[in-house]
Formats: sequence, C-alpha cells, structure tokens
Amino acid sequence: MTQTSGSFWKSIHQTLLPSDTRTNYLPYIWLIYLVFYLFGLFSQSLASWEVSIGLLGMLVFLVLYFRTYWSTRKTLSFYIAAITLLGCALSDLTTGANVYFIYAASFCSRYNNPKKAAFVVGLIIVSIVATSWLLNQPVYFFMPAIFFSIMIGGLNIYSNEIERKNQELKLSREEVKHLAKTAERERIARDLHDSIGHTLSMLTMKAQLAHKLMDIDKDKARQEIKDLESISRDALAQIREAVSGYRQKDLNTELANAQLMLKSADIELSYRVDCSELAESVNSTLAFIVREAVTNIVRHSNATSCEIVLTSEKQRTLLSIHDNGQLKSIHEGNGIEGMRERVEKLTGSFDYMTDNGFKLLINLPEQHR
Repeated sequence: MTQTSGSFWKSIHQTLLPSDTRTNYLPYIWLIYLVFYLFGLFSQSLASWEVSIGLLGMLVFLVLYFRTYWSTRKTLSFYIAAITLLGCALSDLTTGANVYFIYAASFCSRYNNPKKAAFVVGLIIVSIVATSWLLNQPVYFFMPAIFFSIMIGGLNIYSNEIERKNQELKLSREEVKHLAKTAERERIARDLHDSIGHTLSMLTMKAQLAHKLMDIDKDKARQEIKDLESISRDALAQIREAVSGYRQKDLNTELANAQLMLKSADIELSYRVDCSELAESVNSTLAFIVREAVTNIVRHSNATSCEIVLTSEKQRTLLSIHDNGQLKSIHEGNGIEGMRERVEKLTGSFDYMTDNGFKLLINLPEQHR
C-alpha cells in the first residue's frame, strides 16, 4: 500500500515538474505564499461568486506556475506575462493578488540573461504601479508587491548568474584537465619518439658493426654485443622514465652518447661548449635537440663529419649542429616538429638549412635557474 502511494505521488511529481528541475521539491514549498492570497480572499466580505472567481483564478495560476518550469526561452515570456496579467485582473477582487506579481518576478531569472531578466522585472513593477493607480489600491497592496518583486526577482537573478558562472568554471576546469591529459599524451609520444628513435638507431649501428667484426675481430665483436645489452637496458629505463614523466635530459650526457653513436656510424664528431651553467629547461631542451639531430644525421645524411657548437652571448644561448652530408632537402616529420615545439616553448628561434650539408641553428633566451 505504501509503495503504491509512493509511486502515485512520484508520478504526480513527474507530471508537474521536469526531472532536471534544480530546485527539486522547493517549488511546492514556495506555494506557501498563496496563503496571503487566500487570506485576502476569505477575510473580505465577498459574494460567493466572487470567491469562486478568486479560487478559479488561483487554479489558473497553479497551471501557469507549474507549466513555467517546463517552458523554453521562447515560451517563458508568455507565462510570466500571463501570471502578471492574472495578478492585475484579480487585484480588483482582493489585495492578496499582489503575490502573483512576486511569483512572476521570481521566474525572470530563467532567462539566463541578467539584463533581460532585470528589464522584465522592471516591466512587472510598471504593471504593479499602473494597476495600483487605476484601481486606487492602498499602500499595503503596491508597496509589498514592489519591494518583494525587486528583492526576490533580483536575488533569483543573482543566484542564477552565480550558478551559471560556477557551471562555466566547472566546464573550464574540465577542459583544462582534458587539455592537460592531451598535452601529457603528446609529451609521452614525443619523448618516446626521441628515446626510441635514437636508441634503435644506435642498436642497429652496433649490431651491424658487431656482424662485420664477427669474422675479423671476435673480441671487438663481443664488446659491441656487450654494448648492445647495456644500451637496451638503458633504453628500457628511459622508456619507463618517459612514461612516468620524471626523465630529465642532460646535455653533457647526450653529447657523450652522440659521440658514441656517430663513431659507430663512422662519422667524426667535434664539439665545443663555450657557455656557463645552463638553466634546467634550456639544458633539457638542448639535450633533446642534440639527440634528435644526431639520430637524423646517422639515418639520412651520409655524412663523414659533424660539428656541434654551443656558445653564449648577450644573454642568449646559441646551438649550432652542422654536418657535411649530401642532404638537399628535409621532410619535417615528428623529429623536426618536436624540436621546434620545444624551442618555441622557451620563446626561442629555430632554423635549419641544407646548403653544404645539414645545419641546425637554435637561439634561446637566457632562463632563470
């Protein structure tokens, strides 16, 4: 029996109010103000037919009241105007009809436009003043109606605007989280490309060299195979660090790795570092660039020599990487794009040319350590 009764009232509730009503059951509580209307209706010496008209008017209001919660932006004005006109029409019957103006003002916040909502509240106030003047209503009719229409209408508009901004803020936070996740995925993809590309190239060179030495110098071949094991272990550690986001590149380490890799490819490396201690962000960026550039040189340039120069002048750090290969043009893939992104992130300049070999020029502003 209780379950049946609960289902019945739930069905009534779903008929009267939409499921997305943010106020839940509060619309029923707000109907308590109709007590003032009923008090005015029954406290006066009215004929039975006048009382009947007053009750019928309240029934019409209840229909309009609950339908307003279902209204769209196009139909909202109709319901607010209808409730306002109902208040005007019943004001000659009882002074308690002034509550209808207040209800109409309370719905103005549903426009979700503060200026438009305030304008409509103003029109309701004009309706109260005009009705009071035409019907010669007492002060206790129009003063409460004006005061509470402004107060409740204004509070609802303010509360709705705050809630709307909170929703926008929530959406903005969710968007920031989404962008952060996207950036993190791109970072991991970029780091894995830098690490795997370089390491696989080195492993390939070492494996080829070991194969060549197998019949010539077995001791050197064993050493190359031993290096393969060490490099593969280091690569696995680097991948784990890249995914975890803790890996920090070091320029000196990458220069040493570059020398080893280029030597395996029979490319002579000379490098010069003429600058003071680098900021961590610059150090890490330049380390990535050296790794990526050297990998590309080994893969594509057919060079026999390579020069890397790092200098500092006028509060700027300059990196130059130049080989004597026969590369006439270059396809901008993930490697070039990744280097450019890192340089631009530090507000630096990135440029390259393929005349007389491949030459990469990086210009970074000094960073605070």
